[in-house]
Amino acid sequence: MKENIQVTRSKEWIYNALMFLLKKNAFRKISIDDITKEAGVARPTFYRNFDSKEDILLDQGRKIYERLMLDLETDMNNDNPIFHSIKKMVIVFNEYSDLFEVLITNSLEYLIFQSFEAEISKLLKKVFDIEKEDKYKARFFEGALFSVVVEWIKNSKSESVDEMTEIIYNLVTFNNTL
Repeated sequence: MKENIQVTRSKEWIYNALMFLLKKNAFRKISIDDITKEAGVARPTFYRNFDSKEDILLDQGRKIYERLMLDLETDMNNDNPIFHSIKKMVIVFNEYSDLFEVLITNSLEYLIFQSFEAEISKLLKKVFDIEKEDKYKARFFEGALFSVVVEWIKNSKSESVDEMTEIIYNLVTFNNTL
C-alpha cells in the first residue's frame, strides 16, 4: 500500500531534519523535540510516523533497500549479472554515502545493516543465487558486502565506483587478480 503524500512529506521533513542535526551533533544528544522543531512538525506527527529516532534511520534503510531492489530488477539480462548487480549496489551506496558517513561517525551503521538484514535474502538470491536456507553462505556474503562498503565510505570513497565494483566482484568470485 502506497503512503499518502502528507505522510511521505512528513517523513521526508523529519528525516532531513535529523540529517541536518546529525551533521552538527552526536545522535545521542539529539532529542525528538530537536527533530520536530527543525522539521517544523508537531510531536504527534513524529509519533504517527516513527517510534524513535532510530526508526527514522531504519525507515530510510528500507527505502534504500527498496531502491536497490528496483534497480536490480531492471536490465538484468546482460553478459555478467553478478558484476552488473554489484555495480548497481555500489552506485546506490555511493548515492547515499552522506547518510552512511553520518551513521559511521555516530557508530550507527548497524541500523542500515539491520534494515537490510530482514530482506537481504531476496538480494542474495537475486544477485548470487544464494538460498536463505544456506545460512552460513548467506551470512558470509551479507556481512562481507556490508563491511567492504562501510570500509570504502570510511576511506572517503578513495576508489571510484568502477574500481570498487571490480574489487567487490573479485572478492565475491574469489578471483585472485586483485
